[in-house]
Amino acid sequence: MTSLVRLRAVRKALHLLHAIAQRESTFAEYAGHLLLAFRQIGTTSRSAAIRRPALEMGRECAARWKERWPETRRQLSGNNVLDQVIASYAAQRLGIVAEDIRADVRRVVAACTTRELLFFDPSIEEPPDDVPEDCECGCTNARGRRRCGTCGQHLSARSRWSLWYYALTSTYFCERNDVPLRVRLVDVVHQLARLRPYPTPDAPDYYEGIYAITHLVYTLNGYGCSRLSRRLLREEYRFLKVAMRWALAQKEADTIGEIIDSLLALGLDESDELLVAGRAFLLETQCDDGGWGDEGGDEYAYFHTVWTAIDGLRDYSWRGTMTIDRTLWRALALP
Repeated sequence: MTSLVRLRAVRKALHLLHAIAQRESTFAEYAGHLLLAFRQIGTTSRSAAIRRPALEMGRECAARWKERWPETRRQLSGNNVLDQVIASYAAQRLGIVAEDIRADVRRVVAACTTRELLFFDPSIEEPPDDVPEDCECGCTNARGRRRCGTCGQHLSARSRWSLWYYALTSTYFCERNDVPLRVRLVDVVHQLARLRPYPTPDAPDYYEGIYAITHLVYTLNGYGCSRLSRRLLREEYRFLKVAMRWALAQKEADTIGEIIDSLLALGLDESDELLVAGRAFLLETQCDDGGWGDEGGDEYAYFHTVWTAIDGLRDYSWRGTMTIDRTLWRALALP
C-alpha cells in the first residue's frame, strides 16, 4: 500500500468524523473525546492535508462546545465532569480560550472525592473488582452492589483494567489542564505492577487489557507527539504484538488502529508484517461513507472506531523520543 492510498482513506474518514460531530446527541455526550480527536490528529499528523482540516473542524466544534456551556454547566456533576476536563484541555489547545469554563470544572472536581471521580483511590488501593457496571435501566449503583438498587437486575463488575486506564487518562488530562485532583498520574502508573501479569487472549478481560496498555503509551508519549524508547516498555511491546494477531483474527478495526499507533510509537518499523497486515485490513474494510460500520449501534463505538482507524492509517510527525520523568520511571517498576 502507498502513503497516498492511506492519505485518501484518512481524509474520507476525517470528513465522516466531522459529520458525526454534528449530531446533537453524539456531541452532547462525547464532545470532549471528539475535540481531543481533532486536536491530536491536527497537531501530530505529518501531512498538512490532514492537519489543516482537522484543526479547522476542531476549532468549529470547540466554539460550539463553548457556546453551549451554560446548558452543559447545569448538568455538571461528578459523573461527567472528567469528560469536560478533556473538552477544556482540547479546546484551549485548539485556540478557544475558556477560563471561566475551566473554573467551573475545577469547582466541581474539588467538591468530589477521588472515589466519586475515579471509582477508587489509586494513592491508597489497587484497582478493585467490586465496582459494578451501570445497569441497563440506566441506574448507577454503589461499589460492592451485585444487584441494581432500582430494578433488581444482576450487575456485572467492571474490569480492573478498565478502571485503571480510566484513572490513568483522567489524571493525565487533569494535570495538563491545571485541574487539581487529590491523586496524581504517578500514583495510577504505580498500580500497574499490581495488575501484572497481563491477561492472555483467552482471559475475559483481554480486550480491556489491550486498551489499558495503548492508553499507557498515549499518556507517556503525549497522545502521539513523540516516540518512546522500547526499553521503557519491553513487556508491553511484546504484549501488543501478540494482541495485534488477536485483533486481526477478531476483525476489530477499533483495536487494530490503537495497536498500530502504539507500536509505531514504540519504534516498530512500518514495514513490519503486523503493521502492514493491520493497515491492509483497515483499508480493505473501510465503508463507502468513510467509516467501518456500526452506524446503528453504540454512538461512542461508532465514532471511536473512525478515530482510531484514522490514527492507525495516518503518518505521524514524531517530535523525537520522549524523556520520561524519573518518578514515572520508578512507578513503572523499571530497573
